[in-house]
This record gives sequence, C-alpha cells and structure tokens, in this order.
Amino acid sequence: MFATTLDIRDDVEYAARAHLVLESPPHFPSLTDELRLFWRILRLARRERLWLLRSSWGRANVDLLAAAIIGLWPARWRPTIVLQGCMWQPDPGLRGRLQRLVVKLADRAIALYVVQSSAELTLFPQTWGVSPQKMRLCLYFATFNERDLMPSPPAGEYVFAGGNSHRVYEPLIAAARQFPERSFILATNRLQRAELPPNVSARPVPHREFVSLMQGAAAVVVPLRQGLCRAVGQQTYLNAMWLGKPTIITDVLAVRDHVTDGETALIVDGSVEGYVAALRRVLDPVNAAETARMCRAARAAVVNRFSFPHHAACLLQVMTEAAERVNN
Repeated sequence: MFATTLDIRDDVEYAARAHLVLESPPHFPSLTDELRLFWRILRLARRERLWLLRSSWGRANVDLLAAAIIGLWPARWRPTIVLQGCMWQPDPGLRGRLQRLVVKLADRAIALYVVQSSAELTLFPQTWGVSPQKMRLCLYFATFNERDLMPSPPAGEYVFAGGNSHRVYEPLIAAARQFPERSFILATNRLQRAELPPNVSARPVPHREFVSLMQGAAAVVVPLRQGLCRAVGQQTYLNAMWLGKPTIITDVLAVRDHVTDGETALIVDGSVEGYVAALRRVLDPVNAAETARMCRAARAAVVNRFSFPHHAACLLQVMTEAAERVNN
C-alpha cells in the first residue's frame, strides 16, 4: 500500500494499492484547496511510509512544496517519496534560483522521479541537479473515453487546434492563410487580442465543446513550443490519435516516444512551411486512403500502448520498486 495525491481509482489494481489522502479537488483549485492538501500531506507523512506525489498541481505545486519541507526533516522521519507527472520548465532570474532551491530540498526526500519522455531521463537530472539513478519513465496516455464523445459532433471540414500551455499558434495562423477555403478553429485563450485572417477563429471553450470540436475536425494540429526542458502536449495529441484524427505535431520532447512519424501522425518542425506541407498531405483527397491508414494505426497504437491501464501499470511497477526500498 502507498499514500498518494494522484486519483486514478478507475484502475482496479491501482485502487487496491493506493490510499488517496484527500478526495481529488477541482481541476482549477482555490488557494484553500491547495493549503488543505499541503497540510494533509505533512500531517500524514510520519505515519505513511511510502508516497506517490504529483509533480504539478495547482498554482503552488503543493506536492513538491510538501516534499521540500519533508526534506528538511531528519532522515529517520522521512517517508519514501515517488514524484510523478509533467515536470517543470525553469524560470530565469531569482524565480529560477528559488525553484532550484525547492527542488534541492525536495530531492532529499524523493527516492524516484517518474518522467514522461525518454529525453528527460538525462535532461531532467542535468537541469535540476538530481541523480540520474533516480529517474524512471512512464509514457503518457489518452484521457478521452467513450463517455466523453459527443453524439452529434460538428461536421468536419475545419482544422482544429487547442490548448494554452506551451502553445505557439502564430506559425499555424500564417499557414492557415494559405488555405482560405478551409476554416481553422483554435480553442485557446492565448489569441483573444490577435488579428486573425477571416478563416481563423480563436476563443477559449469548455471541456465538452473542446472534445466535440476535436471529434468533428478534419485534422488536428498540436502547435507546441520548442526548446523546453520538459514534455508537453501528450494529452492533446494522444486524444486526437485515439479519435482517429489526422494529427500534426510539433517535434518536441516525448513526441517521438509516442508517435511514429508518417505512420501514426505527422511530426513537423514548427515552421509555417512544415504546417502547410503536412496539412496539404492529410487534406488532399488524393491521399485519402493513406491518411485513413495512418489514422487507424494511430488509434491502434493508443489503445494498445498509450492507454490509461498501461500508464497505471507502469506507475505500479515503480511503486513496487520503491516499496522494496522501504522494506530493506
């Protein structure tokens, strides 16, 4: 058994071994929600000897902050902690130095880190000064399921892109100008003051509408920021692939762990020319059979390799390893 802040009780084996220390707060928690969880972790940390914590949640990353406080305790009081999830992009200046101090303190209590891309196995230790021997890999998973699907999604002659975190939409918008006959719908709050061409619309949308728009799209583009020290965008592109959509993704960390270029999705360099070439390939009726094969292969890859049960099983393997450390 292990204590955790990660609520994935839909997996039977995970639920049998995990003790959720607090019912999962809202996706956009209040400061009160974050403080409650922070104090809950600290109150239970002397009693629960094995923990699975999240690397990122809320504005303050309270799991990490709690681990930093635990790192100040005498070694005999500290539980064994596994930290999992999407890791962090360091900020410049004083903020970045404070972040590194927090990680240094938390690292005293963290036995293993679970990252979501193979590149982070070496890049994360280099960035944050932790031991490479502490790194473990669990690839991510599609989060959509049959309950999310809309019975009547919009008819799909448009290109869809969405998300706010670490997105770069400007090259995609420039590419859209070369497809004046095709609508582009961007579900994001990053472009509310941008001047857009007539065939491009951009606005934030609720989750159900996001799913519906992706479900009805002719193609999905995931325009990600390059040069980061962390994986981004996996949830979006794996969900698009699970839906069987022609998916175009900027080449960043984790993409090639989850995607085979040209077989399950198209990986591009993030340039206007790259988006234009990929969109022409998947939207041209001449390539319809090839695109359909790619979409079928994409869905099969997600179902067979990048599903929630696969991710949960990987986490449990890591927790088994951590439990052996507690018992030795």
